[in-house]
Amino acid sequence: MTATDTNTEARTLDEALQGLHFAMVGTPDNEVWKSRPLTLAGIEGSSLHFLVSADADWVQSIGTGSTRCGTTFSDPSKNDYVALQGSARALRDQGLIEALWSPEAGAYFEGKDDPNIRVLAVDVERGEYWDSPGGTIGRLLALTKAAAGGDPGKEGPIKL
Repeated sequence: MTATDTNTEARTLDEALQGLHFAMVGTPDNEVWKSRPLTLAGIEGSSLHFLVSADADWVQSIGTGSTRCGTTFSDPSKNDYVALQGSARALRDQGLIEALWSPEAGAYFEGKDDPNIRVLAVDVERGEYWDSPGGTIGRLLALTKAAAGGDPGKEGPIKL
Protein backbone atom coordinates (compact mmCIF):
# COMPACT_ATOMS: atom_id res chain seq x y z
CA MET A 1 0.00 0.00 0.00
CA THR A 2 1.11 3.57 -0.60
CA ALA A 3 0.18 6.87 0.98
CA THR A 4 -2.18 7.53 -1.93
CA ASP A 5 -4.28 4.42 -1.31
CA THR A 6 -7.86 5.09 -0.26
CA ASN A 7 -7.49 2.97 2.88
CA THR A 8 -4.82 5.26 4.37
CA GLU A 9 -5.97 7.42 7.26
CA ALA A 10 -4.15 9.07 10.15
CA ARG A 11 -4.92 8.01 13.70
CA THR A 12 -3.97 9.49 17.03
CA LEU A 13 -1.50 7.60 19.18
CA ASP A 14 -4.30 6.67 21.61
CA GLU A 15 -6.43 5.34 18.75
CA ALA A 16 -3.60 3.34 17.22
CA LEU A 17 -2.65 1.74 20.58
CA GLN A 18 -6.18 0.99 21.79
CA GLY A 19 -6.16 -2.55 23.17
CA LEU A 20 -2.40 -2.97 22.70
CA HIS A 21 -0.45 -3.26 25.96
CA PHE A 22 2.73 -5.17 25.22
CA ALA A 23 5.61 -3.65 23.31
CA MET A 24 9.04 -4.53 22.02
CA VAL A 25 11.29 -1.57 22.80
CA GLY A 26 14.57 -1.36 20.92
CA THR A 27 17.57 0.79 21.78
CA PRO A 28 21.13 0.86 20.45
CA ASP A 29 23.81 -1.14 22.22
CA ASN A 30 27.09 -0.08 20.63
CA GLU A 31 26.72 -1.06 16.97
CA VAL A 32 23.63 -3.26 17.28
CA TRP A 33 20.04 -2.70 18.35
CA LYS A 34 18.59 -4.80 21.16
CA SER A 35 14.91 -5.13 21.97
CA ARG A 36 13.07 -6.29 25.04
CA PRO A 37 9.38 -6.80 25.88
CA LEU A 38 7.76 -4.19 28.12
CA THR A 39 4.23 -3.52 29.33
CA LEU A 40 2.79 -0.10 28.54
CA ALA A 41 1.99 1.67 31.82
CA GLY A 42 0.55 4.87 30.35
CA ILE A 43 0.35 7.39 27.55
CA GLU A 44 0.61 11.14 28.03
CA GLY A 45 0.33 13.14 24.82
CA SER A 46 2.97 11.71 22.49
CA SER A 47 4.95 10.08 25.29
CA LEU A 48 4.69 6.39 26.22
CA HIS A 49 5.52 5.35 29.77
CA PHE A 50 6.91 2.01 30.94
CA LEU A 51 8.06 1.04 34.45
CA VAL A 52 11.59 -0.40 34.26
CA SER A 53 14.41 -1.35 36.62
CA ALA A 54 17.38 0.98 37.04
CA ASP A 55 19.51 -2.18 37.54
CA ALA A 56 19.10 -3.23 33.89
CA ASP A 57 22.22 -2.49 31.84
CA TRP A 58 20.21 -1.05 28.97
CA VAL A 59 18.37 1.35 31.32
CA GLN A 60 21.69 2.47 32.79
CA SER A 61 23.02 3.14 29.30
CA ILE A 62 20.03 5.39 28.55
CA GLY A 63 20.31 7.37 31.76
CA THR A 64 18.48 10.67 31.88
CA GLY A 65 19.71 11.66 28.43
CA SER A 66 17.92 10.99 25.18
CA THR A 67 18.55 7.79 23.22
CA ARG A 68 17.07 6.82 19.84
CA CYS A 69 14.36 4.24 20.28
CA GLY A 70 12.07 2.02 18.20
CA THR A 71 8.89 0.63 19.75
CA THR A 72 6.49 -1.88 18.21
CA PHE A 73 3.13 -3.21 19.36
CA SER A 74 1.19 -6.07 17.81
CA ASP A 75 -1.81 -8.27 18.30
CA PRO A 76 -1.66 -10.88 15.53
CA SER A 77 -5.02 -12.33 16.59
CA LYS A 78 -6.61 -9.01 15.59
CA ASN A 79 -4.14 -8.16 12.80
CA ASP A 80 -3.18 -4.93 14.60
CA TYR A 81 0.40 -3.65 14.25
CA VAL A 82 2.01 -0.35 15.27
CA ALA A 83 5.61 0.82 14.73
CA LEU A 84 6.87 3.97 16.46
CA GLN A 85 10.16 5.85 16.34
CA GLY A 86 11.45 8.44 18.77
CA SER A 87 13.73 8.85 21.74
CA ALA A 88 13.82 7.34 25.21
CA ARG A 89 14.93 8.60 28.59
CA ALA A 90 14.87 7.05 32.07
CA LEU A 91 13.24 9.18 34.77
CA ARG A 92 13.10 8.93 38.55
CA ASP A 93 9.80 10.74 39.14
CA GLN A 94 8.01 9.40 42.21
CA GLY A 95 4.73 11.16 41.39
CA LEU A 96 4.69 9.64 37.91
CA ILE A 97 5.64 6.22 39.29
CA GLU A 98 2.70 6.37 41.69
CA ALA A 99 0.34 7.46 38.90
CA LEU A 100 1.50 4.56 36.67
CA TRP A 101 1.60 1.92 39.41
CA SER A 102 -0.55 -1.17 38.94
CA PRO A 103 -0.87 -4.49 40.75
CA GLU A 104 0.97 -6.10 37.82
CA ALA A 105 3.99 -3.86 38.47
CA GLY A 106 4.18 -5.40 41.94
CA ALA A 107 5.39 -8.64 40.32
CA TYR A 108 8.60 -6.85 39.26
CA PHE A 109 9.20 -4.35 42.06
CA GLU A 110 8.99 -4.30 45.85
CA GLY A 111 6.33 -1.60 45.82
CA LYS A 112 5.90 1.95 44.58
CA ASP A 113 8.79 3.14 46.74
CA ASP A 114 11.33 0.67 45.35
CA PRO A 115 14.42 2.84 44.69
CA ASN A 116 15.17 0.88 41.49
CA ILE A 117 12.00 1.88 39.64
CA ARG A 118 12.43 4.20 36.70
CA VAL A 119 9.92 5.48 34.17
CA LEU A 120 11.08 4.84 30.65
CA ALA A 121 9.59 7.77 28.73
CA VAL A 122 9.48 7.16 24.99
CA ASP A 123 8.84 10.41 23.17
CA VAL A 124 7.23 9.38 19.90
CA GLU A 125 8.27 11.42 16.88
CA ARG A 126 6.57 9.43 14.14
CA GLY A 127 4.82 6.14 13.57
CA GLU A 128 2.64 3.95 11.41
CA TYR A 129 -0.13 1.44 12.00
CA TRP A 130 -1.60 -1.45 10.04
CA ASP A 131 -4.81 -3.32 10.76
CA SER A 132 -7.28 -5.55 9.00
CA PRO A 133 -10.15 -7.80 10.08
CA GLY A 134 -9.09 -10.14 12.90
CA GLY A 135 -9.37 -13.87 13.39
CA THR A 136 -8.77 -16.64 10.90
CA ILE A 137 -11.84 -15.82 8.83
CA GLY A 138 -11.01 -12.11 8.90
CA ARG A 139 -7.46 -12.77 7.70
CA LEU A 140 -8.75 -14.99 4.91
CA LEU A 141 -11.26 -12.32 3.88
CA ALA A 142 -8.56 -9.64 3.93
CA LEU A 143 -6.25 -11.77 1.80
CA THR A 144 -9.06 -12.54 -0.63
CA LYS A 145 -10.02 -8.86 -0.87
CA ALA A 146 -6.40 -7.84 -1.40
CA ALA A 147 -5.94 -10.47 -4.14
CA ALA A 148 -9.07 -9.15 -5.88
CA GLY A 149 -7.84 -5.56 -5.66
CA GLY A 150 -10.13 -4.65 -2.77
CA ASP A 151 -9.48 -2.99 0.58
CA PRO A 152 -7.38 -5.43 2.65
CA GLY A 153 -7.50 -3.27 5.77
CA LYS A 154 -6.24 0.10 6.91
CA GLU A 155 -2.84 1.64 7.38
CA GLY A 156 -1.54 5.10 7.91
CA PRO A 157 0.52 7.52 9.92
CA ILE A 158 0.18 8.31 13.59
CA LYS A 159 -0.94 11.91 14.30
CA LEU A 160 1.05 13.50 17.12
